[in-house]
Amino acid sequence: MQQTLQILSIVLTGAAVAATAIAIYNWASDTALTKRLARIVRQGSAPADTAPSKAANTRGVATFIDILSRLSLPEEGWQDSSVQLRFLQAGIRNKNAPRYYFALKTLLTLVLPLLLAIFLLIGQPQIPFIQAIFLVLLTATAGYYLPEIVLHIITGQRIDRMRDSLPDMIDLMVVCTESGMGIDAAIVRISREMARTNPDLAQEFYLSALEMRAGASRIEALRNLALRARLEDLGDLVSMLVQADKFGTSLAESLRIQSDMMRSRRTQRAEELAAKIPVKLVLPLVLFIFPTLLMVLLGPAIIQLIHTFSKN
Repeated sequence: MQQTLQILSIVLTGAAVAATAIAIYNWASDTALTKRLARIVRQGSAPADTAPSKAANTRGVATFIDILSRLSLPEEGWQDSSVQLRFLQAGIRNKNAPRYYFALKTLLTLVLPLLLAIFLLIGQPQIPFIQAIFLVLLTATAGYYLPEIVLHIITGQRIDRMRDSLPDMIDLMVVCTESGMGIDAAIVRISREMARTNPDLAQEFYLSALEMRAGASRIEALRNLALRARLEDLGDLVSMLVQADKFGTSLAESLRIQSDMMRSRRTQRAEELAAKIPVKLVLPLVLFIFPTLLMVLLGPAIIQLIHTFSKN
């Protein structure tokens, strides 16, 4: 059983590495091709040397990914559904990202268990049939949920980064509004100033500014901002901005109150994490540190007692 689990781990690791390498290679190839075409358009002439073999390889990999992704892609119209929103909330805006995601999901859910079943049937015929089926189903289940877990972790990390920088962003917005800027100009200025400290939050505000430039209303752009960020504090901020825009209340005073409230929440989250540390330390203390201390302190005495009783 242990040997089978080792073989399963090796196969899963190899498949995951291969799928990741294919996705990165295809994404890099598409990016390089886009940059090359843009450079050709700017120069106004095409280069003399071409690489048909590389283009053929890129098309072959793209075709392979399309075939795999079609098996897992939802029905038509998924671009406007919650599936596309999940990638936006994770900060992934590459148009080919859903294809890579669902292709990897198909590879880990269908192709990898199939290869494992063939390997167990040919290379390990002594394994019972029920045990082999269980391993294949376990591999398929892990392959189905692994991309979703990774996407959920990426989204959570991005939300945490934006949540920690949101009070500083509101303070900067207070400075901008008190200096005489409108909310639209303040959003543009914030997106520039926060680009280094928190690029995720700056990018979301910059997209809102672009939406307003494209003709969307301020309320609609701010609500889309809260929807993309999936951050409760940012949703409260957007609601406050919408109410201030509707009723004409003092924007700077409302922002200052909102900033104080978010700083209090950040302090409470830090205190909550600090309060959880003793509870989290109980398990490693009991399992690893206390037994070691007992061995170091009581070990010599126990050895002397054993020698004394053995002589008697």
